[in-house]
Amino acid sequence: MDYTIGEPDVLKEVKQKLELGSVKFEVLCNKDTSPKKILREGSLERRILEVNRKRVKVVKPGSKTSFPTTEIRGSYAPPFHVDLFRSDQHRVRIVVDGENEVDLMVNSRHLRDVIVLVIRGFAQRFNSTSLNSLLKIET
Repeated sequence: MDYTIGEPDVLKEVKQKLELGSVKFEVLCNKDTSPKKILREGSLERRILEVNRKRVKVVKPGSKTSFPTTEIRGSYAPPFHVDLFRSDQHRVRIVVDGENEVDLMVNSRHLRDVIVLVIRGFAQRFNSTSLNSLLKIET
């Protein structure tokens, strides 16, 4: 299933970010690993999603008592893909491989679309894969 967005402001922002070559987004990460799949406000923690031409990285920001920690990192090589959820337009799952994946939440559909399209743009350039294999939409 292909995913296209016709909103000019989203497309313009994506184009600018792709030209930069490296982008950081502030996101929320679901740290509740219970099998219920329901994201609750209390289980969300702030993360920085770093996206560039070669890889994706999710970093837990440092605090007064700790250094920043990389939680997930990987290139766009298969089986890398991004999952979207029709039932939740603020949620994105980045799957690096069978053992490394992260569920992220953003505060708007606009931001989710920008993140997904920037990742897709970098990933396409990285390994010339089809859009459909990079992006999966779950119902």
